[in-house]
Amino acid sequence: MSNIIKTPGAGKNAPKLELYGFSSEVPGVPDPSAFVVKLETALRLAGIGYERRDMPNPAKAPKGKLPFIVADGERVGDSTLIMKWLKERRGVDLDWHLTPLERARSHALQRMLEERLYWAIVYTRWCEKENEWLEKEIFFGDVPAPIRFFVYRAVLKQMKTALHHHGLGRHTREEIYAFGADDLAALAAELGDKPYLFGDRPSLADASAFGVLVNIIGIPQVKSPLIDAMRTHDNLIAYTDRMLELFTSQAPSLQKAA
Repeated sequence: MSNIIKTPGAGKNAPKLELYGFSSEVPGVPDPSAFVVKLETALRLAGIGYERRDMPNPAKAPKGKLPFIVADGERVGDSTLIMKWLKERRGVDLDWHLTPLERARSHALQRMLEERLYWAIVYTRWCEKENEWLEKEIFFGDVPAPIRFFVYRAVLKQMKTALHHHGLGRHTREEIYAFGADDLAALAAELGDKPYLFGDRPSLADASAFGVLVNIIGIPQVKSPLIDAMRTHDNLIAYTDRMLELFTSQAPSLQKAA
């Protein structure tokens, strides 16, 4: 996997980036944000050195969301814009081996994963009462008990409002999960029996898919029809395991920043 980027060695002698995510301490996932996992996976595949920093409150992040990077004196937010920055500044192109048609399919897959299936995950975490423990014990576990409830309620309101404005939150629970099941079925059909979405080499679409899939099935004890739907596709389960192994094996020799 040493020759995944377009120009072998591109960016490898550049200073390390600082990568800001929510938390690298949540059981079962590299980060509870699919977009942070996507970016961290891409950095590892490309061999780009970075220091990982946790920022549970993204309010001060560029665009008010995570991930973002600090590099070359710049703060760059949004995983898609960060990948464009990496291509321009560090020569990183995880899709160098794709044909124009495959690049178009990759773009469409990423939009399906990130603009709809991701929001079904948001619904699972924030709108299912049996998953309230995830926010209270994991996401806000370090918040002092006297104010934890109020923080949780404030963020819950924000997330429900975001779901409504996105559009998915206007549908019934059954409709939301049916949309999610359809997206998973489409992804499974695209993957087929290939090791990665476009053959023998991982691409940016694989980083995106891994971020979403591991956040559906990775955190223990979360309950969701999305998990049930994903488990009907053996190839998606094997693929997620394969990507997690690749994510781990491609880890650079880095120390997590304090």
